[in-house]
Amino acid sequence: MRLLFLVLCITFSLRAAAQTLRISPLFSDHVVLQQGQDLPVWGKAKPGSLVSVQLAGTKQTVVADRSGKWMVKFPSMNYGGPYTLRIVSEIDSIQVNDVMIGEVWLASGQSNMEWRMEAGIGPNTSREIRSATDPMIRYFQVPRVTSIVPLDTLPGGNWQPVDTLTVRQLSAVAYFFSKELRKDKNVAIGILSASWGATSAQAWMSGDMLAGHPEFHQVMKQLDKDPVKWNTYVQQSINNDRTRDSLAESATDGLRAGVQLFGFADSSWTSLTYPIDMQKAGLPGTWGLSWYRTSFQLDKPVSGPTRLRLFLRGKTIRIYLNGEEIARKNNPDGEQVLNITSGLLKKGRNVLAIRLYQNWGTGLIGVKDKLAVLTKEDGMVLADLGGSWRMNGTIEKPLPGWQNYYNQHTVQFNARIAPLIPFAIRGVLWYQGENNAGRAFQYRTIFPMLIHDWRVRWQQGYFPFLFVQLANYRERKPLPADDDWAELREAQAMTRLLPNTGMASAIDIGEALDIHPKNKEYVGKRLYLAARRIAYGDTMLVHEGPVFESVRMEGSEVRLRFSSIGSGLITRNNDALKGFALCGPDKIFHWAEGRIEGNEVVLKSSAVADPVAVRYNWASNPDGNLYNREGLPALSFRTDRFKGITE
Repeated sequence: MRLLFLVLCITFSLRAAAQTLRISPLFSDHVVLQQGQDLPVWGKAKPGSLVSVQLAGTKQTVVADRSGKWMVKFPSMNYGGPYTLRIVSEIDSIQVNDVMIGEVWLASGQSNMEWRMEAGIGPNTSREIRSATDPMIRYFQVPRVTSIVPLDTLPGGNWQPVDTLTVRQLSAVAYFFSKELRKDKNVAIGILSASWGATSAQAWMSGDMLAGHPEFHQVMKQLDKDPVKWNTYVQQSINNDRTRDSLAESATDGLRAGVQLFGFADSSWTSLTYPIDMQKAGLPGTWGLSWYRTSFQLDKPVSGPTRLRLFLRGKTIRIYLNGEEIARKNNPDGEQVLNITSGLLKKGRNVLAIRLYQNWGTGLIGVKDKLAVLTKEDGMVLADLGGSWRMNGTIEKPLPGWQNYYNQHTVQFNARIAPLIPFAIRGVLWYQGENNAGRAFQYRTIFPMLIHDWRVRWQQGYFPFLFVQLANYRERKPLPADDDWAELREAQAMTRLLPNTGMASAIDIGEALDIHPKNKEYVGKRLYLAARRIAYGDTMLVHEGPVFESVRMEGSEVRLRFSSIGSGLITRNNDALKGFALCGPDKIFHWAEGRIEGNEVVLKSSAVADPVAVRYNWASNPDGNLYNREGLPALSFRTDRFKGITE
């Protein structure tokens, strides 16, 4: 018995020792390592033990430190592979297969970078997914975790070669960037994907850097960095999120009150005009349940198949006609066509009721260019459901608010960026800013600090940092006005002055009613244009649209010069110039008429006799149409320095 006990102890000890050799999850099968740079490889082992690492015929050895950490650096290598990475300690070994040397980019930011291929990229979604069969494009999805202190390793993750299944989870912007890079350079492409929707820049910065900003110094000084407290808070937040969704699904107050029924009295409800935007209805960014009702008349009984057509967006939507549930939609986002059961419609008055649950953003019932109609099978319109509706946002019980734990200062950097350092990368792709738009003036300093923060910590010099300027969004305004999104775009454009930075404009490919425009293909391609210029040295390439250079006042006319005009200035579809506004000494802007003269734009406005300032595309959703012949939109700008609304 004692002998058996001894054998078991020895076996257990050997197994425990064997488990001490570890490597960062970044170094898993199919990993892509950056060509042309020193290649750090790191992990943990028994303190004081000798670790040998072999890659592509080169061997490095190191002794694990007192905490068990070890790191080796291989000299730079040219494109090649597949290789085997082998790590050997005194009693154990790890082997990583199918290692490629190629180009590695870190894709980060908020939801527009996180937006995955399977979420939809427009009419070409299915085709692009079916054609994604290139195993030399690979990605590593950084686990969605947070931390109040910097972590030295990731909790998991692995590299995925792209195929028709794996591409569904890949950032669409990163995928289209990778396609362009792969086609141009014909090397293996690795994407480190670390994004999280609804996050501010502060969440992606280190505590030390953020504390250096005067507006965050005191906040960071008082920040509780107890990991136990943080993890408890996160778990409570996640539980609240789950509770909210389950409570929404089980809520019955509206149904018990008979909101869906024909005879329900809704005269005390808020009156709205279709189309309905929850934000306009007084429910901005609502996390809850709301009811909507409208009625329509039919002059005679309806026979044969009928269909209800209306545009819907929400988390879950239940639709009732004359008291009967006719549809239940999960995450609808677009025009819905609902078949109506025979006999449900009545001659005379009919009532449509909709229960909308939204847990992020703003829900919609209808959009301007889509009718809400009841039709026969052949398309003949029986009733128009536009016009007057009624809304109630209080008949259901309030739900727990959205939990914002993932957007606290530094928690994204600590858990999802710090553990990547110093993995060799070519550069960064960044799509973020929507969450900072309310403090756009502050972004002028926060965003450059973030870039500096990452570069200092990576110790790879001024690696390329390429970012996307915010897309057009929100309802278009009829008159020129101050705008926070315009100011955020200005802050982004100013950041281009930092070395080795580049910006891709998305100001012409957004959607008024969707903060997540589907056209990620153009975004990825425009980012790659910046990469060709900034990262890969194609100095003759025109990588951005016309950039304002100078202004000259000539009486009532204004003459503008631009750089980055490429083959020349044009307007989209050869239409008249749009998007320019002038103001006089009164600082009130008016739309301007304009013309292109060679490489200049000449403007005037009948409402401004003595112009002192010019603005272009200065709006959340502008309609400016100035381009260069390379097809890239002019960057928004202003010549004035009037105090902005976020300053």
